Amino acid sequence: MLNSCDKLGNKEETKVEVKTYTKQEKLKMLDIMLSKLLKDIQEKKNFTPFLDLSDDGSGYTIDAGEYTGEEMYMGNFQKEGLGDMEKHVTVEEVVRLLKKGSKDEMSEGGNGLWVMLEADRFEYGIDCYFPEKEGRWIVRRFSRLRPERD
Repeated sequence: MLNSCDKLGNKEETKVEVKTYTKQEKLKMLDIMLSKLLKDIQEKKNFTPFLDLSDDGSGYTIDAGEYTGEEMYMGNFQKEGLGDMEKHVTVEEVVRLLKKGSKDEMSEGGNGLWVMLEADRFEYGIDCYFPEKEGRWIVRRFSRLRPERD
């Protein structure tokens, strides 16, 4: 018969090793993910591809007013869905961000990166992060905000 100490020891032995990725591998995987996201959004002409690339913490922040912060919409992709995003952002805006946006410097740990674009008095961004244990990029946040100053 096992006692509680034996059971704890068995759990420790079944640890799963997490593959570590180089910065180059992560960047290549990011390029593939962003290309697929672009292709899927263009084909489907909607934002449902974000659902496959998000987790329960992923969402959006959209400024829909004439002035900074006047009319803000925030939501979680998995919980609230894409309703507000589909009402206030066009597929063309997201396609332009994915095609012309510049990649910010990867975070120090190599687990995060922003794709950004300024156009039509808005700052667009897609925040991506790479949880090592999942071994894939996740879209953490989409944003369309008015700049602090024009």
